[in-house]
Amino acid sequence: MLLFSGLAIAQPKKYLVYFKDKQGGNPYSLANPGQFLSAKSLQRRTHQGLALDSTDLPVSPSYATQVSALGATVLNPLKWLNGAIVSCEPSLLSQINSLPFVLNTKVLNRKSRQSVVRSKKNNGTQSIEYGLSAGQNIMLGIDSMHAWGYHGEGMTISVTDAGFLNANNHVALSHLFQNQHILGVRDFVDRDGEVYQDHWHGASCLSNIGGYSQGNLIGGAFNASYYLFRTEDVPSEYEIEPAYWVAALELSDSLGVDIVSVSLGYTTFDDASMDYSYSTLNGATAFASIAASKAASKGMVVVCATGNEGNNTSWGGWLAVPSDADHILSVGGVTAGQTLSGFSGKGPTSDGRIKPDVVAQATDAYTINPFTNDGFANYSGTSFSTPLVAGLVAGFWQAHPNLTALQVIDYMRNSGTLHDSPNSEMGYGVPNFIRAHITAGAKPRLSFPIDLKVYPNPLAGSMLNLELIESNALGWAEYQVTDIQGIRTNTGRVYFDEVNQMKSISLGQLPEGIYFVHLQMGGKKFTRKISVSQ
Repeated sequence: MLLFSGLAIAQPKKYLVYFKDKQGGNPYSLANPGQFLSAKSLQRRTHQGLALDSTDLPVSPSYATQVSALGATVLNPLKWLNGAIVSCEPSLLSQINSLPFVLNTKVLNRKSRQSVVRSKKNNGTQSIEYGLSAGQNIMLGIDSMHAWGYHGEGMTISVTDAGFLNANNHVALSHLFQNQHILGVRDFVDRDGEVYQDHWHGASCLSNIGGYSQGNLIGGAFNASYYLFRTEDVPSEYEIEPAYWVAALELSDSLGVDIVSVSLGYTTFDDASMDYSYSTLNGATAFASIAASKAASKGMVVVCATGNEGNNTSWGGWLAVPSDADHILSVGGVTAGQTLSGFSGKGPTSDGRIKPDVVAQATDAYTINPFTNDGFANYSGTSFSTPLVAGLVAGFWQAHPNLTALQVIDYMRNSGTLHDSPNSEMGYGVPNFIRAHITAGAKPRLSFPIDLKVYPNPLAGSMLNLELIESNALGWAEYQVTDIQGIRTNTGRVYFDEVNQMKSISLGQLPEGIYFVHLQMGGKKFTRKISVSQ
């Protein structure tokens, strides 16, 4: 389901057919992987030291052909699950199950709706003005990431969603088409080769990763390349949709995608017999979660929304499938003030793992308005915090290309505001490019301060030192000192140059107690707590 809203009606009868093996005269071999994996996909595995295994092999074409010969339509082979999405009449199931190579079958939906066929529409380093998207970017340090020169160049991202309405016409996404950064699209639902006349949700999510409109909205990875995959059929809710998503995940792998952004999640269905429960959320039960972990084992970073069921007492407020998967980056939501968004799906998983992994702004996130060609809007949901984090991951991985996917996830977690004390509502907290970048060994070369050190603390005299960390800042900095009630006791400004990055200020004879030192320079604001003991 979309992690926003949607109605429900039925759709065609589809099944997941599991095969016993990958034999049956399969022409593909691990000795010749170039037959079924792109050069970029193989390079990703080699770079991260990941060995090929049987899950990389396509399913046996002979098996698919024999299923088709019975009168069924094989929609998508699923090599990681060793099966296929099949459309057929229920009367054929017994014949399919009797085939010697078929292990079993799973119902993905039950009812029918009329399919809609749509026509297809055709249509460098800079000073960046973030407009109303500034807050959600600054929260993650994406502004600093851009200042370092990382905008997602060379990274490939697939976005899986319900459609990308008007994405090919909106001004904030026009650069992706002009620069040929949309590498391909696929509609797994209607199979009509068109995604720009379907649901609006994916276009808004895409704008939070790849958008670029000076003074309005900037995405974290606006210079990355993208595949756009429609896997969600909004009017209905059946397990066919996570099955389509698995097909898109496998395709992403074969195309050499680095990052998959997933603003979809599943809990309950139109057919209650398919419903998941809390016990499902162990990363090893739902086939979509199994596939998400498999994607991680192939060297991709899957960035997945935890869902919007945080206030749903009938569900228990838990996260959604596939965000329960292991070795992926599950994203919850917070407000602009970094407090928990009440709707954000919560952990832990049923096997006790901390989820979400990280959080970003989900309440009143700023995106394009895809119902216009140049408008913008605020939407709420973990759908929108997830692409923000995907953009952060793209820039960070671009900056540190030698890291593996699992190492990237670890750096994201460890850069979080709650990394020392993660919890089941906000995980490791809000990740930050600066913290991750420095921890990963970068040597800053920015002209504004990275951090502020205030000492001595506790302060027994009147002189307090203000030291800019990892900085070669040049210019004036404004400071003020307030007591615990917020009443100002001292104000002033100090001048830093490239040689002198530490300045001393006199606070006079302050009464004993707790105080806050606020310093602003180069668009950065720092607040540090000190105690005064005379």
